[in-house]
Amino acid sequence: MSRPPQLQQFSASYVSEQDRLLLRVRSSDDAEFRFWITRRYLALLWPMLMKMADAFSDRKAPGDPLTRNALAELAHGEAVGKADFGSAYQDGSLFPLGEKPILLARITVKPLEGNTQTLSLLPQQGQGINLELDEKLVHVLARLLQEAATAAEWGLGLRVTPGSGATPEGSVATAVRLLH
Repeated sequence: MSRPPQLQQFSASYVSEQDRLLLRVRSSDDAEFRFWITRRYLALLWPMLMKMADAFSDRKAPGDPLTRNALAELAHGEAVGKADFGSAYQDGSLFPLGEKPILLARITVKPLEGNTQTLSLLPQQGQGINLELDEKLVHVLARLLQEAATAAEWGLGLRVTPGSGATPEGSVATAVRLLH
C-alpha cells in the first residue's frame, strides 16, 4: 500500500504589488498549491494556529497554564531549530488547483485522534487544501508566516506565546524544507 503524499516544503513571501503574502505548499508527490493571504486573513489565521499549538501543549500539561506556556515555547524553539529554513524553495511540477494563487477566505481546524490536527485553508468558493499538521509543522508554519508578515510591515505583532520575543532581527526565512 502506498503512503499518501506528505508535506515537503512551505514558502511564504510578501508580494508588494498585491499587498499579500504568497503561501506555497509542495508535497512529496511534487504537487504545488499556491494561495494569497491578506492581512485580514492572517489576523484570523494566527489565533487559530496558536490554538492548535496550545492544544498540543495542553495534552502534555492539562490544567497547568504555566507549564503549558513553557512547553509551547520549548516546542516552538525545537521545531524552528530543527527545520531547514536555508534551502531555496523548489517549485512543484503539478498544480492540482491551478498555477494562479487562490485567494483564501475561510479557515477551519479539525482535531484528529493521535498527534495531528487538520488546518483547512479555503477560498470563498471552490477548493482549498487540508493540511494535516503535527506540533512541529504548526510551529514551523507559524514562524514562516510571522516572518513574512514582518517583511510586509503589517504591524500585526504576531507572537507565538504571551511574552515571547519577536523574530530575531535580520532573520527572514522565505521557505522551509520539512525534514521527516
